[in-house]
Amino acid sequence: MKYKKIECEVLVVGGGVAGIAASIKAAREGASTVLIEKNSFPGGTGITGLHRFICGLYANTEDVPDKILNKGIASEICFMLQELAPEKIPLRMGKVSVLPFATSNFMSVLRSLSEKEKQLDIYYDTRAVSAKTENNTIVSVTIQNLNKKFDIIPRVVIDCSGDGVIIKLSGARYRTTPPDQRQLSGYTFRVKGLKDVDDIPAVKVPYYLAKAVEQKKMPFYLKYTTFTAGDDEDEGYCKLNIPPAGIMEREKQAKKDALLVHTYLARVLPVFNKSYIVEMSPEVVDREGPRLYGKYTLTANDVINARKFPDGIVKSAWPIELWDQQKGVRYRYLGPGDNYEIPLRCLISKDISNLYCAGRCISVTAEALGSTRVMGTCISLGERAGYGAAHW
Repeated sequence: MKYKKIECEVLVVGGGVAGIAASIKAAREGASTVLIEKNSFPGGTGITGLHRFICGLYANTEDVPDKILNKGIASEICFMLQELAPEKIPLRMGKVSVLPFATSNFMSVLRSLSEKEKQLDIYYDTRAVSAKTENNTIVSVTIQNLNKKFDIIPRVVIDCSGDGVIIKLSGARYRTTPPDQRQLSGYTFRVKGLKDVDDIPAVKVPYYLAKAVEQKKMPFYLKYTTFTAGDDEDEGYCKLNIPPAGIMEREKQAKKDALLVHTYLARVLPVFNKSYIVEMSPEVVDREGPRLYGKYTLTANDVINARKFPDGIVKSAWPIELWDQQKGVRYRYLGPGDNYEIPLRCLISKDISNLYCAGRCISVTAEALGSTRVMGTCISLGERAGYGAAHW
């Protein structure tokens, strides 16, 4: 069967924050660029995971910073978000600072930035289904859009899929963490009808769920559920942290778990008595997946020791945040004022000459991934991958 052929200089697979930034930057550098995204909207897990904060933007300081670590597209996104919602300013969460956002505003900003680029063609509801490699070089990628298939003939490919789609299809080497050692995955539901919301539910939700687990009223992992208040006075978000693998039809199981948690909270906490679920994540969001075998592999020591590199392209001060299946979340922080750098070599495949990665699948150890995977860092990783690919 002959497919329609589309030639481009840069093909970006995955339209999450890394993919959007990569495709915008490549197009701005003059490269004819194609972006494909499996969903019908941009933003990836930032949207499907019902995320509410951009993490990894700021320096590691005691005060809320007024500047972000990496300028460029990350700064543009932050500026546009704050124009749409001036009340959403950087805030402290524990020892770190984050930028809150509304989902609709975030999606609007990503669409606005990407759709005005004349050198960029975007295909939503589209997946990569195969890749042809010759002499350690990707020569074509077959994509499927609804019932149609196309062959993309790229000069360079950037895998921003999060699931390592092109890494796997191209035969590039990658690392994975054994299922029993992978970080817990996330699943969020939004509730309305809360009464007298303050800071207490953030403490009481995990406390009461831990008691329910002790009493064997629900699975052990539900004790790691977190709560954050929403934008409206009667709104809140509960995030379940659930096993990453081993459960068939895990979206269905996650929904059952969400209903179980909400029903229990409505019975034991007055703030939840009259509440009701208005939205659930459309999918379970993994915190880790395949990691590229790159020209350099960033380690936990590199992160904690604030290491700098001659080819350092992205700065980060986010702690190593690991969601252990047995112990829940634990953090390892950098020193006050410190930041580390991610070298360009972490984005470049050691096996496939024209393959870059950005986002969750770059070349890092499982521990280092606990820091590099956050949205603020991924935006800048995508931008630098887009620049590198455009000039490959």
